[in-house]
Amino acid sequence: MSVLGKKWIIKSRSANATIFDKLLENRSLTSEEISDEVAFHDPFLMKDMQKSVDRIMKAIANEERIIIFGDYDVDGLTSTAILYHALKKLNAKHSARLPNREKDGYGLSKQFIDEFNQLKVKLVITVDTGISCKKEIDYANKKGIDIIVTDHHQVPETPPKAYAINHPKQKDCSYPYEELTGAGVAFKLAHALLLHNLGEDGVNEHLPPLVELAALGTIADLGELKDENRMIVKEGLKNLFKTSSPGLKVLKSLVGVKEGEVTTTTVGFQLAPRINAAGRIGDPYIALKLLIGEDEQQLFSYGKELEELNKKRQEMTTTSFFEAIKKFDNYEKMGQLPYILIDSHPDWHVGIIGLTASRLADRFGRPAIIFQDLDDTLVASARSIEAFNIIEAIAAHKDLLVTFGGHKEAAGLTIKKKNFKKFKAQIESYAKKLLKNQDLRSSIEIDCEIQSDDISEKLVDEINKLKPFGISNKRPLFIIKGAKPAFLETVGRNKDHLKFEAEIEGKSIPVIGFRLGDHMGSARKHRSLDLACHVDINEWNGKKKIQLELVDFREGKAPMSPTFDRG
Repeated sequence: MSVLGKKWIIKSRSANATIFDKLLENRSLTSEEISDEVAFHDPFLMKDMQKSVDRIMKAIANEERIIIFGDYDVDGLTSTAILYHALKKLNAKHSARLPNREKDGYGLSKQFIDEFNQLKVKLVITVDTGISCKKEIDYANKKGIDIIVTDHHQVPETPPKAYAINHPKQKDCSYPYEELTGAGVAFKLAHALLLHNLGEDGVNEHLPPLVELAALGTIADLGELKDENRMIVKEGLKNLFKTSSPGLKVLKSLVGVKEGEVTTTTVGFQLAPRINAAGRIGDPYIALKLLIGEDEQQLFSYGKELEELNKKRQEMTTTSFFEAIKKFDNYEKMGQLPYILIDSHPDWHVGIIGLTASRLADRFGRPAIIFQDLDDTLVASARSIEAFNIIEAIAAHKDLLVTFGGHKEAAGLTIKKKNFKKFKAQIESYAKKLLKNQDLRSSIEIDCEIQSDDISEKLVDEINKLKPFGISNKRPLFIIKGAKPAFLETVGRNKDHLKFEAEIEGKSIPVIGFRLGDHMGSARKHRSLDLACHVDINEWNGKKKIQLELVDFREGKAPMSPTFDRG
């Protein structure tokens, strides 16, 4: 067993293919897809796209007020900003509305429709939401309000009767790629509007600032990095490096993004959490204003506020996670850990319960649903594992719910407290039936085994051709067997990183294991180790050197050389 207790799954054992061919095959990529010659799909291939564009152009011509209705997460906020900027280019009379997670909940509601009706609004465009708002859209229709839905969440059996629906997964849609995020779909509508009004030259001029917003949303919403998602992220990251967005310039500065390429890691762990913090525990308009504003002094104020909200969010998440983990740790020790983890607390903020659920699912290898107790109602966020489709599980018990929505990895729901016990018992039984005989240890997918001669700058160059990395295109991970560890030490401010030299078939290669410092004793006691690691270049003081970045390790089988000093 590995030191982290994880299953190692080696995806390719082919003896004939090159390492690079194995990497491509493991990701279902072709050499053409990773080339720099990218072209976005024609947006008008998406069902109802022409209908949406025609209705928006009619609204612009008649000086109707258009409202963009978004969501409060990064995908929803960037979707809103994309259409806001696109409509601004076309001199539309437009504004944006966002629900407050705590006060309004998710999606359109009767209260928002009433507000739009009072304002005499005749056209609303939803972004990253709307596909499951059938009742609300029926209500809008009665009020004479046209709704254009742009969304990517699961399409219900009976879709809403909206004026137009732009969703790549809806029936009879001929769009060639289905896995766009909400920001991706909003980007396609913006692309169509610019193409319709400004032609290819206008698209080339005005699309780049929008693609970087789409990249932010795609990365934050864990969109798979294949096909058009890959194009969006690849082009968006290039633009983000030298962004013209005043708000993103401020955010990069506050976060401390250094000179060099902006990666999916930069977005996923530095930029996106700060944008998300506003919608989680504060006012989502702060983040939206950062993405659409122009006044540098005001934008700096918004950025500082996001920074403070993110720190508070981190503290709240840590507190709720440790409160929840005590309970499930005890269940695990008694051999009574349920197949789905369900918990609630009145003090757990609705904005961080999804993060708590995610950490629990990762820690225990089981799906998790975490509730906030709100008097007679419970609001929940759910996160899942690869072996369990959480939205199907929730939908199977929809008769007990007020609302629900999401996709196979993540979902949300609202339930009356009187139905909670019945829901909990039923979904626990459902999960047990599906997961009882499965190995639920979390796994590490390893691309292939490599030898010492494979570890070279040439391999790093080939790895870099696959960038950007993310969902469905993970950073390549290799297994190296029989490495002999020497000069082991813990490094870092808190001594939480493991560092050593690995002797591999006569070569000595430096190894760094981030957050593996607690496992130095395990590394020291074994004569040799099998390493699950990335291969990269470490640059320090102008010098470049191959380095292995350790993810996990286990005892190896090779004998230790008696002449090699293990430290």
